[in-house]
Amino acid sequence: MPKIVDHDRYRKELLVKSFDLFAEKGYAAITMRQIAQGLEVSTGTLYHYFPSKEALFEQLLEEMTELNILSFSSQLEAGKTLAEQTEMGFRLMEQHREFFFKQTLLMIDYYQYQRISGKEVSHLFKQVCERSEAAMFTLLGIDDPDLIVFITSLTDGLILQEMYGHKRVNYETQARLLSEMLMMYLEKHNLKCR
Repeated sequence: MPKIVDHDRYRKELLVKSFDLFAEKGYAAITMRQIAQGLEVSTGTLYHYFPSKEALFEQLLEEMTELNILSFSSQLEAGKTLAEQTEMGFRLMEQHREFFFKQTLLMIDYYQYQRISGKEVSHLFKQVCERSEAAMFTLLGIDDPDLIVFITSLTDGLILQEMYGHKRVNYETQARLLSEMLMMYLEKHNLKCR
């Protein structure tokens, strides 16, 4: 009897497993053959699911975004106040700091590769940002797009600070500072949050 394969699930498994391979070598340096070897599949199998390295990476980026949104959603839903949600979100970042370091480096590497290659920087970055910001708006109940950009810039900046060799970030302290700043800002501008 032939083996029944759930192709969508298998494709997602390949994507998730490829994350560490991309992170280890970088987008520009790794080849489809190396990815196939690392995944222990044939190159033909890999091309069956992904027509190019760029297509594989872009689908990986979409999958990572979806997984990030799901992780933060499940974590933040337990918080009743903005301060609790901020603390929970920062705790998740701290627990998975290595993942977020790798993700940040990969996105920078891909961006640099696109620029050096003379290609237009992927529209996917814009889509990822828009999806993440929409999820934050929904989760936090903050109806101010500039404030959402500020929050994402702060969290991205904290990751970069650690990468630059700054002392280990105290995420609990940063969460408290951010929630205090958010509450003052919302109050000053008569904006609502759940």
